Amino acid sequence: MRRRFVRAHAAARIILGARLGRAPGAVRFTRGRWGKPSVEDAAGTHFSLSHSGDLALLALAPRPVGVDLELARADLDFTRLARRFFPEAERDSVVRGGRDTFVRLWTRKEACVKAAGGRLTQGMGVPVAHTAPQAVVRDPAGALAGPWRVADLALPDGYAGAVALLGGGPFSVSSRMWYDMPPEESDAMSATRGVK
Repeated sequence: MRRRFVRAHAAARIILGARLGRAPGAVRFTRGRWGKPSVEDAAGTHFSLSHSGDLALLALAPRPVGVDLELARADLDFTRLARRFFPEAERDSVVRGGRDTFVRLWTRKEACVKAAGGRLTQGMGVPVAHTAPQAVVRDPAGALAGPWRVADLALPDGYAGAVALLGGGPFSVSSRMWYDMPPEESDAMSATRGVK
């Protein structure tokens, strides 16, 4: 598990470095009040990293962004968590939809919190139940500065993920895959792709 964490952070440094025209080792980070990282001397480059199970997601955007990824674990006591943290309408939705509904709503909330640079507990009251591909959500309590535009991400079975950008303007998601494999497998893959 620790190795996956380290690899996800190394990949983020490589990707951010490529975006900024810097060597990965030259990418320096600072942290906000609640720990949200940002790249030093890179105004206008915002990112968010999340990892769970065997996957990691990195979101890059020109405005504050948050991304969350969760593996829907079988042992998750989702009804208890929904009762404790979610607004009533969302609790009812979780009762009807089960674990998958809970995890989808949780990732939306956490993506908003990450975009705002806040604490997770501040975002649990943000109503994120919607059926549109993207929706604008606001914190009714005003604990987190918003609004955010939120979208679910298409991920492998068993995972849920969402991305949120600060502001109400629409956005599009383009995805690229990063395959984490040992060097010997990478060399074999390159050789296979070269065969016509």
